[in-house]
Amino acid sequence: MRTTRTVAAAFTALLCLGALSACGPDNGGQDAAKTTAPAPASTTAPVTGSATAATPTDGATGTSTGNRIPAKAWMDAKSVPLDDTLHWAPLAANANPVPRPVVFKGMELCHAQVAKDDTSMFTGSAASKATVGFGGEHWTAQQTLLFEGDPTHSSGTKQLTNLAEEHLTAAVKDCAKTAPNATVKVTAPGGADAPYFAAAVTVPQPDGAVVTLHEYVVVAGGTVSELSVWATAKAGAQPKEAWTAPDDKYVATGMTAPLCEALPGC
Repeated sequence: MRTTRTVAAAFTALLCLGALSACGPDNGGQDAAKTTAPAPASTTAPVTGSATAATPTDGATGTSTGNRIPAKAWMDAKSVPLDDTLHWAPLAANANPVPRPVVFKGMELCHAQVAKDDTSMFTGSAASKATVGFGGEHWTAQQTLLFEGDPTHSSGTKQLTNLAEEHLTAAVKDCAKTAPNATVKVTAPGGADAPYFAAAVTVPQPDGAVVTLHEYVVVAGGTVSELSVWATAKAGAQPKEAWTAPDDKYVATGMTAPLCEALPGC
């Protein structure tokens, strides 16, 4: 009997060597779980609101858009004026969808209404805004993106994009007509002379405070991008931080480059 048992044990040991998965310590199942490689983590940074890694496509072509702006479409906070002083939070991480038709900050501040017949140009395939800063007498920065669609698929999409940009910049230029006692200084007119618009605007408020706004607008492919940086100070006072900014073209480049990387038709 002992001889038989010895032979059986030896035979079992040989089987274990040939198929380790069939034999092992009593807690072999737990050890195997510990050594199994975990599922790879997503390489996409978590983003609040509407910013995702998915690229919207042209709604005019019948392709599903997802109604979202890709995270990489937002400008780097370091390209926003006053970052050296205020160290803006990442815009992509603070992005949220906005109702459509979109009301850009420059239009809102200047009380510019969108006519019923013009709502289509402010609807688009996707729209979001990202707001960072401190509010009140300190500066706030906000980027608003309206993606109309891929203009390479539709000349109408490009026309809508250009019309939306024209309406937005016209609202800022004519701010004094819709907001009493507002002042406007255009520093980059846009159009053929420069592929971007920039202006400094002051708008008195009913309570005596004054909003100071620095407005930048670019078009890239089928996207209208607005960067608004503003502060509200009491009458006769200035924002807490002195305004400093690079040349308009550098701010505009910081807005355009991510859009051309993230969205089609640039």
